[in-house]
Amino acid sequence: MSAVQECLAITKGLVDRVNNMGEVKREKIIGQVEEMLAKREELLPKIQPPFSSQERAAGKELLELNKELAFLLKELNKHIIRDLNAVDLKKTSAARYTNPYTKVQTDGVFYDKRQ
Repeated sequence: MSAVQECLAITKGLVDRVNNMGEVKREKIIGQVEEMLAKREELLPKIQPPFSSQERAAGKELLELNKELAFLLKELNKHIIRDLNAVDLKKTSAARYTNPYTKVQTDGVFYDKRQ
C-alpha cells in the first residue's frame, strides 16, 4: 500500500472516530485520535511524486477529508474548552457558596470619626 493510500485510510478512520465520539468515551477516543494523528504525521513526508492515477484520486479525496477533519477537530477543541470553562465556573461557584465573605469589597464604606 502506498503512503497516499495509508494516509487516506488513517484520515477516514480519524473522521469516523471524531464524528462518532460520545461524551462517555471521550478521553479514550481522544487518546486514539492523538495516536492516529501521530501515525499520519509520520506518513506525510513519505508522500513523494510521481503519482499514479490512483494516488492522484486518493490525494484529491484526502484533501477533502483533511478539510472536514480540520473542521471537526476545531469543533472538538471548542467543546473541550467549553467544558473546562464550565468546570472552572463550578469551582468558583462552590468556593463562593462555602465561604461567601472571602472577597468582601470595602469600597464605599463610610467611617464616622465622631464617637
